[in-house]
Amino acid sequence: MGKLIPSIRPLPASLLLLATGVGALVLITMATLALVPVLVTVGLVAALVLAAVFCGWAGIEGLAALERWMESDPRFKR
Repeated sequence: MGKLIPSIRPLPASLLLLATGVGALVLITMATLALVPVLVTVGLVAALVLAAVFCGWAGIEGLAALERWMESDPRFKR
């Protein structure tokens, strides 16, 4: 039986490892740069939803305060 594991000479093996390392670095950098706009968009949407919830809550509290004021003000009891 012959060899089952192919052997690679040292120089091509080192060049292959170098190319693999550079390729991994480029892919990780590109993936990170591609994710930045997605993360910014998700953060912006979350901030807008939170702002809408707080504005709605403030509006409800304001209407409740207006109702309490209208119930206690003598001008509205006639």
